[in-house]
Amino acid sequence: MASFGAPTGSQLRLPCGLVLKNRLVKSAISEKVAIDNLPGPSHLKIYRTWAEGGWAALITAQGHNCHMIAQLSHPGRQSPLGAGKKSFFAKNIAPSAIPLNLGNNLIARCASALVFGTPRAMTENDIDRVIASFVSAANMAFRAGFQGVEVHAGHGFLLSQCLSSSWNKREDQFGGSPEKRAEIVLRVIRAIRDRVPATFCIGVKINTAGVRDTTEYSDMIRQIELIKEEKIDYINLSGGSFEDPKMFFASQSISPTATFGSATQDAFFLQACRDISSKFPDLTLILTGGFRSQAAIHSALDIGACSMVGIGRPAIKYPDLPKRAFSEEPTQVNFDVEAVPSPGWIGTKIRSLGAAAEVKYWAEALQRL
Repeated sequence: MASFGAPTGSQLRLPCGLVLKNRLVKSAISEKVAIDNLPGPSHLKIYRTWAEGGWAALITAQGHNCHMIAQLSHPGRQSPLGAGKKSFFAKNIAPSAIPLNLGNNLIARCASALVFGTPRAMTENDIDRVIASFVSAANMAFRAGFQGVEVHAGHGFLLSQCLSSSWNKREDQFGGSPEKRAEIVLRVIRAIRDRVPATFCIGVKINTAGVRDTTEYSDMIRQIELIKEEKIDYINLSGGSFEDPKMFFASQSISPTATFGSATQDAFFLQACRDISSKFPDLTLILTGGFRSQAAIHSALDIGACSMVGIGRPAIKYPDLPKRAFSEEPTQVNFDVEAVPSPGWIGTKIRSLGAAAEVKYWAEALQRL
């Protein structure tokens, strides 16, 4: 039987020395199976199943020559009020006091105010605490036996908010230019690298989809350049946020011929990733989001858009996706996933509700894995 093209089935050595057995990575997804915020038997079952499926790495169990990388994230203003152990009256933190825009109607504005509130701008003490929390989490992951961590600076979470000119309006050392907006992310990376061994993998996830003009694109390229200059092992390119959740929908897919600037740019951003790869040829890139066929995966690798491909929800429906891909004819390998039922009329008023319905549906499917 034919298999993927050589790049897909070939090994990849990261700068830290970690060797991945192929180019397919199970990306981080919302699991919702923790007990009191701690891993339990469900995690062991789920990750054992994935590890047996042939993945090169699982981002958030180790076994079957499958490496484990823990994703570290701070939600910032995307944290519901009262979430976790914080008071309902405690404001979220963000680079600037800008509330979430869930839609331009009264229902959406009320939902944003009641669920998330208006965040307060971070003080320098807040920033120091955020950096320290990332370092503490990374060190904990290292001591627990993980092979690396992925710093989440995408999907509209706190570090993504810091990078964005739309969400970061600061006029101090952490805002006002692409370089200053990247400063907190750079400090997080440096502080983690200073704490863990050089053999410990550090990746960074950022948004690529959703960049719609030349200024935003130039800013993104400059920030990638700055992140690349730190001692990182890869950048994971993805897209989406609570304000722009289209990338979160499982029905979106990547076409082998999709290009940047197309009508469905948020899901079809291969060309932008190819441009990044050509500008930084020695940078290891993971492209995550929308892959539903072997042809699309092969195309992304073949045109040089990425070094690895990240798979999310199809990994729930097809936990042995790599084994399937390596053993079937290319034209026979598709990884279609069903569309999630719409939340109805209210979903047309609040953009993020559809994404929330997706998360709930696939978290429930994950528990049946």
